[in-house]
Amino acid sequence: MIDFFKKGFKTLKFKKQKPSPFGDLEEKVMEFLWEKGSGSVREVRQYLGENKFAHTTVMTVMDRLYKKGILKRDKEGKGYRYYPVISREQFEAEVAKKVVKDMLKSSPSTAVAAFEGLIEELPEEEIDRIRKLFEEKIKNESKK
Repeated sequence: MIDFFKKGFKTLKFKKQKPSPFGDLEEKVMEFLWEKGSGSVREVRQYLGENKFAHTTVMTVMDRLYKKGILKRDKEGKGYRYYPVISREQFEAEVAKKVVKDMLKSSPSTAVAAFEGLIEELPEEEIDRIRKLFEEKIKNESKK
């Protein structure tokens, strides 16, 4: 999983206002597996609509997700049962962290401007959490 994030998102797409390193079919496969906890190629294909995608297409996508480190698998009969190695929430947090980190690296002022535009939308408890993070960072910096 770490390698997946280290390599970066060469094809980061924005879907439903969220960044995603997945293609459309990969995203649908992951949605199923995050919801169900595990699945075989046959089960995922049924979920997607058996007439929409060939068995080999779904199998290839799931194998690629396995090779990227997003899924693990166990032998089951003639095929495999696939499992996500990270929850949807953890994955979204990693994607967000990667996007923000890259933005801060390339254009800190743009990142700050984006944050300024969003601060009004944050619940008070999140603002308190951010304030504490900054206070801790300032306290640690003054000790150096």
